[in-house]
Amino acid sequence: MGYHVMEYMGRMVRKTGIAVVVALFMLVLMGQAQSRRNTADALEGVQAGPWSEEFSLTRDGVAVGLGAQKGAFPWGAGLTTQSVDFWRAAGEDFFEITADDGSVFSGVRRGGTADTANGLLLNMHTSNPEWHTWRGAGVGMPMGDTLALYPEAKAEYDAHRQAGAYRYTYSGAPEASGYSEIHFLFEKNTLVAIDISHVAG
Repeated sequence: MGYHVMEYMGRMVRKTGIAVVVALFMLVLMGQAQSRRNTADALEGVQAGPWSEEFSLTRDGVAVGLGAQKGAFPWGAGLTTQSVDFWRAAGEDFFEITADDGSVFSGVRRGGTADTANGLLLNMHTSNPEWHTWRGAGVGMPMGDTLALYPEAKAEYDAHRQAGAYRYTYSGAPEASGYSEIHFLFEKNTLVAIDISHVAG
């Protein structure tokens, strides 16, 4: 009698142990699925529009994003102007600023004014490793690490691939005004330049 009780108890312990392992495994899977959903929701939230912080460059804790700027360049970014060009085309007034670190900022300026105050920034280009995207990508980063931050980025085919040059593009959600995108330029598996631009709708 005692033997059968012990055998029964042993079976119950084994079954309970298996059930606990299965339950823990299910909890891990559910946690991973929830984590993926949270990540997807977070990414969807930041790419809600062309003027979101997703399309900004950060340097020394200061972010410069696409869209309307307050005041004149450098918009709080601590840069100085190396050169600036103003021109008019198709009834619009434009500016292009090259900063002392080699980065280029361009956009639409207020009609008839030859300055950069309160302009609409439409494009940023940098090959300076001091700048980073909102997600943390910066010049000098390996391609694999960059694309891990931007799994949505799509590869663009061009003739330069045979020379080891690649371009990946991350596009945001479109609105009536258009959409914004980030171009990552790689050479020999290293990020060498970042372009952030607005594409009119």
